[in-house]
Amino acid sequence: MKLSTTRIERKRITDQIIDQFVSMIADGKLKPGDRLPPEHVLMRQFGVGRSSLREAIGALSLIGLLTVRPGHGTHVAASPNGFLEKPLSWSMLTVGRDKVHELVEARIALEHAIVGLAAERATQEEIAEIRHYQGRLKAAKKRGRRSIRADLSFHNALAKASHNSVLARLLSELRQPMRTWMQHLGDYDKLIDEHDAIVDAVEAHDVDRAQSAVRQHLESVGARLATALLGRQRK
Repeated sequence: MKLSTTRIERKRITDQIIDQFVSMIADGKLKPGDRLPPEHVLMRQFGVGRSSLREAIGALSLIGLLTVRPGHGTHVAASPNGFLEKPLSWSMLTVGRDKVHELVEARIALEHAIVGLAAERATQEEIAEIRHYQGRLKAAKKRGRRSIRADLSFHNALAKASHNSVLARLLSELRQPMRTWMQHLGDYDKLIDEHDAIVDAVEAHDVDRAQSAVRQHLESVGARLATALLGRQRK
């Protein structure tokens, strides 16, 4: 099966792969139930590496547009949550409160483990890096802006401080859904305070307090996201 693809040129490769898949599904070039070409064929058609392709497919499977079954390949979801009824972009790939709840649960489970290990293992240099990205968030807020890049980097720095490459890789697989969440959040005041609590606990090497702080942070973010999405769906 030969797909009509555009070779990827820009820096954010994974995002562009996602955009192309979404466009092909929205335009009917990929239909519900269609099986995607093998990985090596997609890599050649997009002109990208394996890791970027897998990250994009992982993100799309996470929110229900694609299904990945070992031994059976990757398919367009048989009923991709009504997404095919209107033009799509990645910022619209949300599926309501149930899916948000599942994603919040997944992030809590993952980052609970990450921050616990970070509280045990973080070096002074790693704590300084975490505080650096928190400082960038605060600086952006003073300018009346939000820095999604600094927010993502903050969580990545925590993962790095866990000294567990598997957990860090799992968090990176959630990068695109996390970016989407951050785009829907409004006021960053609460988020900054919640981050401060996490950093203070990690710096104190207090595992229980760090895990409690990250849980409260992600539950708060999830609740605000669900409210934002519900309001958008009613418009």
